[in-house]
Amino acid sequence: MENKFFVRNTGLINASGQDVIDFINRMSTNDLRKFPTEEFRKSVLTSDKGRIIDLINILNIKEKVLVLTTSGFEDKVIKHLDKYIIMDDVKLEKSLSNFRHIIVYGSDLSGLAKKMFNLEVKENKIYNPGNEEYLFIDDFKIETINVICNDEGVKKYSSILSGNNVKEMNCTEYEQMRIKSGIPEGVNEFNDQINPMECGLERYISFKKGCYIGQEVIARLDSQSKRPKQMVLIRSGTELITQEKIFTEENKEAGFVSSAIANDGRSEGLGFIRSINLDFQNNYFVDRNNEKIVIDISKIN
Repeated sequence: MENKFFVRNTGLINASGQDVIDFINRMSTNDLRKFPTEEFRKSVLTSDKGRIIDLINILNIKEKVLVLTTSGFEDKVIKHLDKYIIMDDVKLEKSLSNFRHIIVYGSDLSGLAKKMFNLEVKENKIYNPGNEEYLFIDDFKIETINVICNDEGVKKYSSILSGNNVKEMNCTEYEQMRIKSGIPEGVNEFNDQINPMECGLERYISFKKGCYIGQEVIARLDSQSKRPKQMVLIRSGTELITQEKIFTEENKEAGFVSSAIANDGRSEGLGFIRSINLDFQNNYFVDRNNEKIVIDISKIN
Protein backbone atom coordinates (compact mmCIF):
# COMPACT_ATOMS: atom_id res chain seq x y z
CA MET A 1 0.00 0.00 0.00
CA GLU A 2 1.32 3.42 -0.99
CA ASN A 3 1.95 5.77 1.93
CA LYS A 4 0.00 9.03 1.78
CA PHE A 5 -0.76 11.95 4.10
CA PHE A 6 -3.46 14.55 4.49
CA VAL A 7 -3.42 17.85 6.40
CA ARG A 8 -6.61 19.16 7.99
CA ASN A 9 -7.66 21.66 10.63
CA THR A 10 -8.40 20.44 14.12
CA GLY A 11 -10.09 21.99 17.13
CA LEU A 12 -8.09 22.06 20.36
CA ILE A 13 -9.32 22.73 23.89
CA ASN A 14 -6.94 23.22 26.81
CA ALA A 15 -8.43 21.49 29.86
CA SER A 16 -7.05 22.12 33.33
CA GLY A 17 -7.94 21.36 36.97
CA GLN A 18 -7.61 18.39 39.28
CA ASP A 19 -10.92 16.85 38.19
CA VAL A 20 -10.47 17.03 34.40
CA ILE A 21 -10.09 13.31 33.61
CA ASP A 22 -12.81 12.29 36.07
CA PHE A 23 -15.11 14.95 34.64
CA ILE A 24 -14.61 13.90 31.00
CA ASN A 25 -15.11 10.29 32.08
CA ARG A 26 -18.52 11.24 33.51
CA MET A 27 -19.41 13.23 30.40
CA SER A 28 -18.43 10.76 27.66
CA THR A 29 -18.91 7.16 26.56
CA ASN A 30 -15.46 5.59 27.01
CA ASP A 31 -14.03 4.36 30.32
CA LEU A 32 -11.30 6.81 31.32
CA ARG A 33 -10.92 5.71 34.95
CA LYS A 34 -7.55 4.06 34.23
CA PHE A 35 -5.96 6.60 31.96
CA PRO A 36 -2.18 7.00 32.43
CA THR A 37 -0.35 10.19 31.54
CA GLU A 38 1.39 10.37 28.16
CA GLU A 39 -1.44 8.40 26.57
CA PHE A 40 -4.48 9.27 24.46
CA ARG A 41 -8.02 7.93 24.31
CA LYS A 42 -11.00 8.41 22.03
CA SER A 43 -14.43 9.01 23.51
CA VAL A 44 -17.81 10.26 22.34
CA LEU A 45 -19.65 13.20 23.86
CA THR A 46 -23.39 12.62 23.65
CA SER A 47 -26.47 14.65 24.43
CA ASP A 48 -29.06 13.58 27.01
CA LYS A 49 -30.88 11.92 24.07
CA GLY A 50 -27.81 9.85 23.24
CA ARG A 51 -27.02 11.81 20.06
CA ILE A 52 -23.47 12.71 19.05
CA ILE A 53 -21.95 16.02 20.13
CA ASP A 54 -18.48 15.02 18.87
CA LEU A 55 -15.91 12.25 18.76
CA ILE A 56 -12.93 13.59 20.72
CA ASN A 57 -9.32 12.61 21.29
CA ILE A 58 -8.11 13.22 24.84
CA LEU A 59 -4.35 13.67 25.22
CA ASN A 60 -3.41 13.15 28.86
CA ILE A 61 -0.07 14.91 28.94
CA LYS A 62 1.82 15.16 32.21
CA GLU A 63 1.50 18.93 32.54
CA LYS A 64 -1.93 19.34 30.91
CA VAL A 65 -4.86 17.68 29.15
CA LEU A 66 -5.66 18.49 25.53
CA VAL A 67 -9.02 17.74 23.94
CA LEU A 68 -8.96 17.45 20.16
CA THR A 69 -12.31 18.14 18.55
CA THR A 70 -13.67 18.27 15.04
CA SER A 71 -12.57 21.56 13.46
CA GLY A 72 -15.10 24.26 14.33
CA PHE A 73 -16.69 22.20 17.11
CA GLU A 74 -14.68 23.72 19.97
CA ASP A 75 -17.32 26.24 21.07
CA LYS A 76 -20.09 23.64 20.83
CA VAL A 77 -18.09 21.16 22.92
CA ILE A 78 -17.20 23.76 25.57
CA LYS A 79 -20.80 24.98 25.78
CA HIS A 80 -22.03 21.41 26.20
CA LEU A 81 -19.49 20.53 28.92
CA ASP A 82 -19.77 23.85 30.78
CA LYS A 83 -23.43 23.07 31.57
CA TYR A 84 -22.31 20.22 33.80
CA ILE A 85 -19.36 21.82 35.60
CA ILE A 86 -20.78 22.53 39.07
CA MET A 87 -18.40 21.68 41.90
CA ASP A 88 -15.67 20.23 39.67
CA ASP A 89 -12.20 21.76 39.50
CA VAL A 90 -12.27 22.00 35.70
CA LYS A 91 -11.46 24.83 33.30
CA LEU A 92 -11.92 24.58 29.53
CA GLU A 93 -10.36 27.09 27.15
CA LYS A 94 -10.38 27.13 23.37
CA SER A 95 -6.80 27.29 22.09
CA LEU A 96 -5.75 30.71 20.87
CA SER A 97 -3.22 29.09 18.55
CA ASN A 98 -4.09 27.43 15.25
CA PHE A 99 -3.33 23.71 15.32
CA ARG A 100 -3.35 21.31 12.39
CA HIS A 101 -3.69 17.54 12.13
CA ILE A 102 -1.43 15.57 9.79
CA ILE A 103 -2.79 12.07 9.11
CA VAL A 104 -0.47 9.49 7.52
CA TYR A 105 -1.88 6.30 5.93
CA GLY A 106 -0.20 3.27 4.40
CA SER A 107 2.00 0.31 5.26
CA ASP A 108 4.69 -0.20 7.91
CA LEU A 109 3.76 3.00 9.74
CA SER A 110 5.82 1.98 12.78
CA GLY A 111 8.85 1.73 10.52
CA LEU A 112 8.04 5.10 8.97
CA ALA A 113 7.74 6.69 12.43
CA LYS A 114 11.08 5.18 13.40
CA LYS A 115 12.72 6.52 10.24
CA MET A 116 11.17 9.98 10.45
CA PHE A 117 11.13 10.66 14.18
CA ASN A 118 13.55 8.06 15.57
CA LEU A 119 10.72 6.81 17.80
CA GLU A 120 9.53 3.32 18.68
CA VAL A 121 5.84 4.23 18.61
CA LYS A 122 3.55 2.12 20.81
CA GLU A 123 -0.23 1.81 20.97
CA ASN A 124 -2.05 4.60 22.87
CA LYS A 125 1.20 6.45 23.63
CA ILE A 126 1.77 10.16 22.97
CA TYR A 127 5.15 11.45 21.82
CA ASN A 128 6.56 14.99 21.52
CA PRO A 129 8.71 15.29 18.39
CA GLY A 130 8.93 19.06 18.92
CA ASN A 131 7.65 21.97 21.01
CA GLU A 132 3.83 21.84 21.19
CA GLU A 133 3.90 18.93 18.72
CA TYR A 134 2.21 15.64 19.54
CA LEU A 135 2.39 12.30 17.75
CA PHE A 136 0.39 9.10 18.20
CA ILE A 137 -0.72 6.05 16.22
CA ASP A 138 -4.47 5.48 15.88
CA ASP A 139 -6.21 2.37 14.56
CA PHE A 140 -9.82 3.50 14.07
CA LYS A 141 -10.91 1.64 10.90
CA ILE A 142 -7.38 1.93 9.45
CA GLU A 143 -4.02 2.50 11.11
CA THR A 144 -2.66 6.05 10.92
CA ILE A 145 0.20 8.15 12.22
CA ASN A 146 -1.20 11.39 13.64
CA VAL A 147 0.80 14.57 14.20
CA ILE A 148 -0.73 17.62 15.90
CA CYS A 149 1.28 20.78 15.26
CA ASN A 150 1.12 24.43 14.19
CA ASP A 151 1.48 25.77 10.64
CA GLU A 152 5.28 25.83 10.86
CA GLY A 153 5.20 22.20 11.92
CA VAL A 154 3.04 21.38 8.88
CA LYS A 155 5.70 22.84 6.58
CA LYS A 156 8.44 20.89 8.34
CA TYR A 157 6.66 17.54 8.42
CA SER A 158 5.19 17.87 4.92
CA SER A 159 8.75 18.30 3.66
CA ILE A 160 9.97 15.31 5.67
CA LEU A 161 7.08 13.13 4.49
CA SER A 162 7.52 14.12 0.86
CA GLY A 163 11.25 13.39 1.18
CA ASN A 164 10.31 9.87 2.31
CA ASN A 165 8.10 9.30 -0.77
CA VAL A 166 4.86 9.90 1.13
CA LYS A 167 2.41 11.61 -1.22
CA GLU A 168 0.08 14.37 -0.03
CA MET A 169 -3.63 13.77 -0.67
CA ASN A 170 -6.04 16.48 -1.75
CA CYS A 171 -9.50 16.89 -0.21
CA THR A 172 -11.22 14.76 -2.84
CA GLU A 173 -8.74 11.89 -2.42
CA TYR A 174 -9.11 12.06 1.36
CA GLU A 175 -12.91 12.00 1.20
CA GLN A 176 -12.82 9.03 -1.17
CA MET A 177 -10.55 7.15 1.23
CA ARG A 178 -12.63 8.11 4.28
CA ILE A 179 -15.91 7.07 2.71
CA LYS A 180 -14.58 3.76 1.37
CA SER A 181 -13.19 2.98 4.83
CA GLY A 182 -16.52 3.83 6.49
CA ILE A 183 -15.04 6.54 8.73
CA PRO A 184 -17.72 8.90 10.12
CA GLU A 185 -16.53 12.45 10.49
CA GLY A 186 -17.53 16.04 11.13
CA VAL A 187 -20.92 17.64 10.86
CA ASN A 188 -22.05 15.05 8.28
CA GLU A 189 -22.09 12.17 10.78
CA PHE A 190 -21.57 13.86 14.16
CA ASN A 191 -24.82 15.65 14.82
CA ASP A 192 -28.11 15.48 16.73
CA GLN A 193 -29.65 13.05 14.23
CA ILE A 194 -27.21 10.21 14.96
CA ASN A 195 -26.13 8.18 17.98
CA PRO A 196 -22.65 6.58 18.21
CA MET A 197 -23.91 3.00 17.84
CA GLU A 198 -25.41 3.85 14.46
CA CYS A 199 -22.08 4.84 12.91
CA GLY A 200 -19.69 2.21 14.23
CA LEU A 201 -18.32 3.85 17.38
CA GLU A 202 -19.17 0.95 19.73
CA ARG A 203 -15.53 0.33 20.60
CA TYR A 204 -15.49 3.72 22.34
CA ILE A 205 -18.56 2.97 24.45
CA SER A 206 -18.20 1.36 27.87
CA PHE A 207 -21.24 -0.57 29.10
CA LYS A 208 -19.65 -1.21 32.51
CA LYS A 209 -18.38 2.10 33.86
CA GLY A 210 -21.72 3.56 34.94
CA CYS A 211 -23.43 6.84 34.21
CA TYR A 212 -22.53 9.48 31.67
CA ILE A 213 -24.64 11.96 29.71
CA GLY A 214 -26.83 9.94 27.31
CA GLN A 215 -25.95 6.62 28.98
CA GLU A 216 -29.53 5.51 29.64
CA VAL A 217 -30.54 5.86 25.99
CA ILE A 218 -27.46 4.06 24.66
CA ALA A 219 -27.69 1.27 27.27
CA ARG A 220 -31.35 0.70 26.41
CA LEU A 221 -30.58 0.42 22.68
CA ASP A 222 -27.81 -2.05 23.45
CA SER A 223 -29.86 -4.19 25.85
CA GLN A 224 -32.67 -4.40 23.32
CA SER A 225 -30.20 -5.02 20.43
CA LYS A 226 -31.81 -2.14 18.59
CA ARG A 227 -30.31 0.55 16.42
CA PRO A 228 -32.87 2.93 14.96
CA LYS A 229 -30.75 3.21 11.81
CA GLN A 230 -27.43 1.99 10.45
CA MET A 231 -24.66 3.65 8.48
CA VAL A 232 -24.12 2.15 5.02
CA LEU A 233 -21.85 2.65 2.01
CA ILE A 234 -23.69 4.14 -0.98
CA ARG A 235 -22.77 4.07 -4.68
CA SER A 236 -24.57 5.72 -7.57
CA GLY A 237 -24.05 6.48 -11.25
CA THR A 238 -25.30 10.00 -10.54
CA GLU A 239 -23.81 12.59 -8.22
CA LEU A 240 -25.28 12.36 -4.73
CA ILE A 241 -26.13 15.34 -2.53
CA THR A 242 -25.76 15.31 1.24
CA GLN A 243 -29.00 15.24 3.23
CA GLU A 244 -30.96 13.87 0.27
CA LYS A 245 -33.65 11.49 1.47
CA ILE A 246 -33.43 7.81 0.58
CA PHE A 247 -36.55 5.83 -0.34
CA THR A 248 -37.40 2.12 -0.68
CA GLU A 249 -38.81 0.47 -3.81
CA GLU A 250 -42.25 0.96 -2.22
CA ASN A 251 -41.59 4.71 -2.07
CA LYS A 252 -41.25 4.75 1.73
CA GLU A 253 -38.76 7.17 3.23
CA ALA A 254 -35.95 5.02 4.64
CA GLY A 255 -33.02 7.31 5.45
CA PHE A 256 -30.68 9.97 4.11
CA VAL A 257 -27.29 10.61 2.52
CA SER A 258 -24.79 12.00 5.04
CA SER A 259 -21.55 12.29 3.00
CA ALA A 260 -20.88 12.10 -0.74
CA ILE A 261 -18.01 12.58 -3.18
CA ALA A 262 -17.92 12.35 -6.99
CA ASN A 263 -15.45 9.90 -8.55
CA ASP A 264 -15.03 9.41 -12.33
CA GLY A 265 -18.64 10.23 -13.11
CA ARG A 266 -19.96 8.12 -10.27
CA SER A 267 -20.64 9.01 -6.67
CA GLU A 268 -19.76 7.30 -3.40
CA GLY A 269 -21.10 8.23 -0.03
CA LEU A 270 -22.15 7.31 3.45
CA GLY A 271 -25.76 7.28 4.51
CA PHE A 272 -28.15 6.02 7.14
CA ILE A 273 -31.02 3.58 6.59
CA ARG A 274 -33.66 2.90 9.23
CA SER A 275 -33.17 -0.63 10.54
CA ILE A 276 -36.82 -1.48 9.90
CA ASN A 277 -36.28 -0.65 6.19
CA LEU A 278 -32.79 -2.12 5.82
CA ASP A 279 -32.36 -5.03 3.40
CA PHE A 280 -29.14 -5.19 1.39
CA GLN A 281 -30.94 -7.21 -1.31
CA ASN A 282 -33.47 -4.44 -1.97
CA ASN A 283 -33.21 -1.44 -4.26
CA TYR A 284 -33.21 2.12 -2.96
CA PHE A 285 -33.36 5.50 -4.64
CA VAL A 286 -33.23 9.24 -4.06
CA ASP A 287 -35.99 11.39 -5.50
CA ARG A 288 -34.65 14.47 -7.25
CA ASN A 289 -37.23 16.65 -8.95
CA ASN A 290 -39.50 13.63 -9.38
CA GLU A 291 -36.67 11.63 -10.96
CA LYS A 292 -35.79 8.36 -9.24
CA ILE A 293 -32.02 7.99 -8.98
CA VAL A 294 -31.15 4.38 -8.12
CA ILE A 295 -28.46 3.81 -5.49
CA ASP A 296 -26.64 0.68 -4.33
CA ILE A 297 -26.03 0.18 -0.63
CA SER A 298 -23.62 -2.20 1.06
CA LYS A 299 -22.34 -3.03 4.52
CA ILE A 300 -19.36 -1.20 5.95
CA ASN A 301 -16.56 -3.56 6.99
